[in-house]
Amino acid sequence: MFTTEENIAKDSQYFIYTPTASAKALFLYPTVIGAFEYLPDYSLERKRYDSYLIILIENGTMEILLDGKYVTASKGDAILLNCYNHHAYRTSTGCRTLWLHFDGKLAGGYYEYLVRERGNIIALSNFKSARSILSDLIDGMEKHLSLSEAQMSIMIGNLLLELSVSPSSKDAADEDGIKKVTTYLTENFSKKITLEEMADMAGLSPYHFNRKYKKETGVTPHQFLLSTRISAAKYNLSNSNMTISEIALSCGFIDESAFCYCFKKRERITPNEYRKNAIGSALLS
Repeated sequence: MFTTEENIAKDSQYFIYTPTASAKALFLYPTVIGAFEYLPDYSLERKRYDSYLIILIENGTMEILLDGKYVTASKGDAILLNCYNHHAYRTSTGCRTLWLHFDGKLAGGYYEYLVRERGNIIALSNFKSARSILSDLIDGMEKHLSLSEAQMSIMIGNLLLELSVSPSSKDAADEDGIKKVTTYLTENFSKKITLEEMADMAGLSPYHFNRKYKKETGVTPHQFLLSTRISAAKYNLSNSNMTISEIALSCGFIDESAFCYCFKKRERITPNEYRKNAIGSALLS
């Protein structure tokens, strides 16, 4: 459909999509999607429009209202808005865009994560890739291609993934360092390793490494290491004849007492009780 809104080029098109009940329950899905050329002095302000909005700016600039002030996005940027809340955007220069209103069970979680990590205006590391995904989705609507709701959900998910990729080489290096440490801990959880050694492996100071690791993974390095050790211990309790003491030492605990204390604190039962429950379940099956 061609738009009839003021200050938008008349050849600008949009397409409405009505999701099925299954899509609402399972997928990310589009609600309205389009390619608009906004003319100079276009502005919009709404109290609510039930969806989340991604705008890719192909040229020109657009301003969005954030915390009572208008902030400018430029060519190559993506704008991300929660339209369930009061929102506004405008352009004094005019701009050409591709945009998508979307929703779904996971949409709010994606929005919160991206805004927390990247903000509402995102400088894309690969604008061409993001544009290609959104353009393909628009083409599918325009040409009535047989895109399934699962396919559209994957496409929207891939678009959100493009928004999450940081263009900063420093951020990328930090993320690589976090992954390097996580891999090392997973493979060497039985060894003693200090925070300083982990930080050195990641190329960060201990303070910044601890903060960065928790930001990236949701847990501290110590918590991740402890969880890995407990998981390994649970496997051995369920699948081996090793003694509790042998399991404790093989999983990196200093002794049986420390292992039993930590295990009960996390699992609410002792290692022996866990083993008995696991053996009982195996016999019943």
